[in-house]
Amino acid sequence: MDTVKTPTIHSTLQSVVGISPETRKALDTFFRSFGFTTDGDLSRLAEWVLAGTHGAGPQDAVALARARMEDWLAGVFDVAHAGGRALLARGRAAFVLCEAARWGAGVLTAGPGALPVDLARALRAAVPVPAPEENPTTMPEQQLVLWPLGELLRRWWRAGEPDISISR
Repeated sequence: MDTVKTPTIHSTLQSVVGISPETRKALDTFFRSFGFTTDGDLSRLAEWVLAGTHGAGPQDAVALARARMEDWLAGVFDVAHAGGRALLARGRAAFVLCEAARWGAGVLTAGPGALPVDLARALRAAVPVPAPEENPTTMPEQQLVLWPLGELLRRWWRAGEPDISISR
């Protein structure tokens, strides 16, 4: 009789040495926000982030994942997109918009230099334009016209009178 084993989070935990279920859950949540859904991709990304570290807690692992992703995104984007505080947010938006997760975890683990040209071009094109910085200003005073037809008639009537501006 043939049996089929389905992978669970517990079976994929053994592939990453010394990782707690809480740490794995935190990393999975982080990388799911980029569109990765398969256990194989999530395991490979957890290994990529935690390479050379042992016993990292959930917050430390997510901080490492953020740093790794920011380094990867800075390598993919040109200087114009790489600057600023919101590199990770803009990079995540571009990654999700062009569905880069369908290429698999290998695009991240191989480094930005091994990125396919089509995907690199799509990522750069999908980067959202940042909003301008908030700058408090005063709003110019505006006139309130309660009855536009009456205003139009008033201007027509005043146009016939000499030496009077129609704007008042």
